[in-house]
Amino acid sequence: LAELRTCPLCRAELPPGVDGLYELAVRPIMRIQGAVERGEVSWASLPAAQQEEMDEAAAMLTEAGAQGHTAAHYALGVVLKNVWKDIGGAEAAYRAAIAADPGYAGAHFNLGVLLEDGRKDIDGA
Repeated sequence: LAELRTCPLCRAELPPGVDGLYELAVRPIMRIQGAVERGEVSWASLPAAQQEEMDEAAAMLTEAGAQGHTAAHYALGVVLKNVWKDIGGAEAAYRAAIAADPGYAGAHFNLGVLLEDGRKDIDGA
């Protein structure tokens, strides 16, 4: 992904830098989340095309996080938990966001909820 210069979906030129990669990743997530909220699809049964978009978005978030984008770690945690029910991956992503920015309240909150609800780890939460 570091060599990506065009969007894998629409082939438009990518915005420059890690912020552009993050923004490119978040767009399809927000669009699909809107469809889920409207009841048009569900996370559990996304059509193949939307599932592929989510896979690509997760890959871009992973790359943006590796390049130091704190919010990308957080967003990846949300995707991992809510879309793929990957509790361990979501925990790792939230912890990476907290390591990058110890004051990131959303990551602390989501990690606490994840530990309490997902792992039943009240003390860890």
